[in-house]
Amino acid sequence: MLLERADVGSAERDAVGADGLDIAYVSTYPPRECGLASFCEDLLTATMLDSSVGEPMVVAMEDGGRARDYRWPVVMIVEDDREAHYVAAAEFLSKSRADVVSVQHEFGIYGGPSCRGLRAFLERVTKPVVSTLHTVVAEPEREVRESIRFLADRSHRLVVMNALATETLMRDYGVERGKVAQIHHGALPPAEESRDEAKAALGLSGRRVLTTFGLVGRGKGLEYVVGALPEILREHPDACYVIVGQTHPGVKRAEKESYREELVRLAAELGVEDGVRFVNRYVSKSEIARYLAATDIYVTPYVNPVQITSGTLAYAVTAGKAIVSTPYAYARFLLEEAGGLLVEFRSARAIAEAANRVLARSDLQGALERESRRCGERMLWPAVGAEYVSLFAEAVREQRSRGAARPLAERQLALPMASGREGHRDAGRSRPSTVAGSLTTAD
Repeated sequence: MLLERADVGSAERDAVGADGLDIAYVSTYPPRECGLASFCEDLLTATMLDSSVGEPMVVAMEDGGRARDYRWPVVMIVEDDREAHYVAAAEFLSKSRADVVSVQHEFGIYGGPSCRGLRAFLERVTKPVVSTLHTVVAEPEREVRESIRFLADRSHRLVVMNALATETLMRDYGVERGKVAQIHHGALPPAEESRDEAKAALGLSGRRVLTTFGLVGRGKGLEYVVGALPEILREHPDACYVIVGQTHPGVKRAEKESYREELVRLAAELGVEDGVRFVNRYVSKSEIARYLAATDIYVTPYVNPVQITSGTLAYAVTAGKAIVSTPYAYARFLLEEAGGLLVEFRSARAIAEAANRVLARSDLQGALERESRRCGERMLWPAVGAEYVSLFAEAVREQRSRGAARPLAERQLALPMASGREGHRDAGRSRPSTVAGSLTTAD
């Protein structure tokens, strides 16, 4: 089925907001299973809490020629290695009802470090662009630096999630401070059920629970928490480390389940099999909330010191958890306010010492939890969504004030897509188009 276009008039709209602020997102998107897709879905949902925001649309990035079963609000699919797809997406959005384009940027989904495909898109799209950077590499190679510089030049603002990323952009990329907006990584509200209720529901009653969730891969440093368990269990035999999440799809394609199998072997060698639980699947947001509710200590043992964001850490803070973490960039930024315990990289001993301190002292655990809750109140998705809406509206006003080409009222919609907020609740009933020279359906 070809993508149909519905022309609702040829006059230019007189002002932003006449029909609501219409936002187009360029990102991975569910059912693709990755952190960026989850972030985009949550951001889209949060912005729609504002009554001034109209119906969203998503251009979904795909890899490897896959054909996932996308539904509303996805209106177009771009294969990340096909430059012609980016060009067609830019032309589509430029003529669409969208007022502003939100690009969710991560290396690896836009044609490699140079983001060649995204560059082709940005060269042609006429709508104002706001780009969220999910990775900011310190001391970048030339190709990466030039890619981000180009993105900055073509964006109204670059959004980062902490001040360390702002400093890196200024120092290592030559981006002006005024070009950067800082907005927290959003997170869900904590579950309403109590810790004991959540533990009972998960079969963890009577256990002191350490948790890490998210897609599993070697950079997570999970082996150091498993390596800490003999010492933790020596002092707290009721402890249990729960690793929630499936292996990252990219990792699984490259090495299958070898990393998880190494973790299982390590637990057996150390005699702590009963102290580790693997939840080897992609869990829903409600399940994440329940596992966090059951958690006594949330652990991020990541080994990359320059990691600039962590959605899982943001979720743990808003859930009001005591945190033990290695001092990667985002953890240093966030825990300066949230008050968790930072431990040295790649050290099972340091993790064990910190965890035992928290488990032995209910007053310390309570204090860390209170600090996390206080910090997390500003990170809930409704507040974060409102900041993005304000920034999107600012981008549109600025483009209009410069006398830039105004968007046409011509609406390009995939029909018969479910529309409006009701369609969002229904998750849609129709599949989007795939960009492939002509515009065709995902079928």
